[in-house]
Amino acid sequence: MTAASRRGARRDEGTKSAKGAGAVGATLVSVLRAEALKSRHAAPLRLAVALALPFPLLAALAVLIVPGSEVSYTPWNYWYVLLMPVMLSLVAATVANADARMGNRALLSDGVPLGRAWCAKVIWCLGLSLLANLVVLAVYVALSLVAPEGASSLQSMLAAALSLVVASSWMVPATLLLAMRVGMLAGIFVPLAIQLVLSFGWSAVPFWPACPPTATIVLPTAFLPVLPSGEPASAGMATVEAVSQGGHVALALAVACALTAALTAAGAVWVSRSEELR
Repeated sequence: MTAASRRGARRDEGTKSAKGAGAVGATLVSVLRAEALKSRHAAPLRLAVALALPFPLLAALAVLIVPGSEVSYTPWNYWYVLLMPVMLSLVAATVANADARMGNRALLSDGVPLGRAWCAKVIWCLGLSLLANLVVLAVYVALSLVAPEGASSLQSMLAAALSLVVASSWMVPATLLLAMRVGMLAGIFVPLAIQLVLSFGWSAVPFWPACPPTATIVLPTAFLPVLPSGEPASAGMATVEAVSQGGHVALALAVACALTAALTAAGAVWVSRSEELR
């Protein structure tokens, strides 16, 4: 072997070692940061904020137009029944489509384990879901300062916002997996249809804590003065008492976490073994 050949071989070995070290050193935090940077100025972030605003602003308008009126929590109900599922489907689908548009070249060229990259996508989408629900919360906190009469406490509203993130979290890995495996339309509409059907039919579900799509519409009644149907609620109502049982709330949150974890794990396994992405 000539000296030039030996130098070339050493360069190749160094390159491989650097790539290997980069893959090992790519922690979940660094992959998540890269995922956030990828769509920081793109559609997912704008969708999360824009779709969170209409109904809370409607509640704000009602308070401003009718001085002395109490804050209505019906628009918050409309948010998590109608627009939040749409937001989750669109955000997750656009995150999945960001790599698909480039033929997954960015995903494959990073040298990061695909399962880890998948988990970063799920966490990023859940972060956007949290952001959207915090936007709704912020508007209602401001309204409670303007019209404190009959307003829920900050703790109750925060609990409602966080419970919505958890209960609806199953939609994120489901949408990502279908969008990457089948296509954008399936990724958007299949989880969205399941969520809407099981939420609108909440009264027909025998045991709502075991069904996360139904829990998404029922859980907030444990914290906010609004029924799953959107009507105002008050303490002592049968539905409020039934929903507010601590065991039911904890079970609903646990089931939602378990379903999301299972879907995320299934997606990570598929992505790691998929030949379609390579």
